[in-house]
Order: sequence, then structure tokens, then C-alpha cells
Amino acid sequence: MQIKKLDDLKVTNPYLRLGTDVSSLEKSIQTLGLIAPLVISSDNVILAGARRYQALLNLGRTEAPVVIVEGNSLEKELVSIDENLVRKDLTKMEIETHLRRAKEIYQTLFPDPTPEAVPVSEEKITKEVLPAEKFLTMVSEKTGLSPKQIHEAISRDELSSEEVREARLNGELSLSQTNEIVKLNKEEQSRAIDHLKELPVREIKKFIKLAKVQGVEKAIKQSTPLHPHQKDFDEVESLLKKALKKMAQLDLEGISFEKYPESLQEVLAQIEDSETSQSKHFSRKNDFDGDSLQ
Repeated sequence: MQIKKLDDLKVTNPYLRLGTDVSSLEKSIQTLGLIAPLVISSDNVILAGARRYQALLNLGRTEAPVVIVEGNSLEKELVSIDENLVRKDLTKMEIETHLRRAKEIYQTLFPDPTPEAVPVSEEKITKEVLPAEKFLTMVSEKTGLSPKQIHEAISRDELSSEEVREARLNGELSLSQTNEIVKLNKEEQSRAIDHLKELPVREIKKFIKLAKVQGVEKAIKQSTPLHPHQKDFDEVESLLKKALKKMAQLDLEGISFEKYPESLQEVLAQIEDSETSQSKHFSRKNDFDGDSLQ
């Protein structure tokens, strides 16, 4: 470990996250000192520790302990990604992108052997190989994600089209929706995204099955709701089905309507009143229509 002047350090690394709130880190440094040194390359580029660097500057410090990492550009990039993966404020998409890039670098530095064919019955199929076991273990320990979650995150990032990425960034797609949409190829995703982001997951699943057989355009045409409020109706129907199922479970446990909390009874009473009102309205309409035909 060495001591370097902060003015000599470079913040050109694209993985660095500057401009964030480091007030709590400043207090920690004032109380405990700098626990972890900055990690830099041999040419003084900060690879890890941007927030620590920013906090030290804010405190008026001029020097900091550093660890210098030797290695090629990929090894240095992996250090930066590693630092970011342990952060708590990354979005799901940022984590996925970092994981995918880390996998690419790791497999370049430590190539996996070619997967062997595995006999099943009398046929042979190629066994799917996850990213290198050491890579999965390493990332799992750092992030708390399971190897399966890491593999799914990497696959999601690799398979998503640019339009799907943009929709996720804009908050227009959930993780569950994305997991289904990426079952289409990227070109199909691009053509269908405007339609799919309006559909619930169960409808997207139906769409995917239809698109695999008849193509995206026909699937869009056949899955477009005829009623302008069909999506709202589907959501109401889904919620009511869940409520009825839960009420049936409570009934089996001997919990009758009278034992429900008053607030819940009021909500159910409002639904019943609404149903009664709609029923009367429908009945009056039928009477009117009947009179008009006599």
C-alpha cells in the first residue's frame, strides 16, 4: 500500500459513480478514518473507491492510501465492476449489465472448456453450461444473489432488445414481463414491444405461444383487446378471483364474514351495493326494451 496525492489521481474510469451523497461516508472517515484504501491502476486511474475519493476531497484531505493493481485492461475493468456489484443503490438493470460484462471478461480471461455431449436415453444432447463455476461462486458471495439468479440476470441482459431495455428504464416493464418477452428473438421483441408492455404477464405468455406458431403480427392482431377497457376488466377479474379464493380458505378455517375486520366488511358491502345497483339498472333496461316491443 502506498500514499498518493488526490490531485494526482484520475477519475476517467466510466464505472466510477461521482456526484452521489457521501455525507455518511464523510462522518465515518472523520470517526474511524479511511478503512479501505482506494484501488488504482499503475497510471493513477481510480478503479474502485470513487465515493471514498469524493468524501476525502469534501473533507479537505489531500492524500489517501492506495493499492495499485497491475494487469491488463480487462483485469482492471473487472476490478471496477466488482466494486460496483457490492453497492446497494444499483438498479436491477445496472446489476444485470455489470454481471453480463463481468461474465464476458471472466470467460475471456479464464475460458470454459467446450461442453461435452451428454447421453440421454439413446440420444445425445448438448448440456447447457452456466458461466464458470468459480465466477458464479465469486459473484454470489459478493452480491448475495444465488447462482441461478445471476445466470438469469445475465441471460435477461443478453437476450433483451434495445427497445425492451428502454421500456424497462422508463418503468414500463416489470421483471416478470421481461422474463417472458425475452423468449422472443430481438427482432420480434422490437416489433411487439409497444403491444406487450400493455399486457399482464399471463397474457404475454399466451402471446408468446401464439407468436411462436403464427408469427408476431398475427399474434398482435389476435391478442388486441376488442374493448378499450379490457385491460382494466382483466385486472379487476384477477383481483376478485384472488379475493374469492382467499375468502374460501378463510371459510374452511371457520372464519365467517361476521369475523372479518369492520374495514373489510365495509369494502365488501360496497361491492355488493354496486352489484345490486348494476343489477337493478340492467333489469329496468330490460323492462323498457320489453315494453317497447309490445
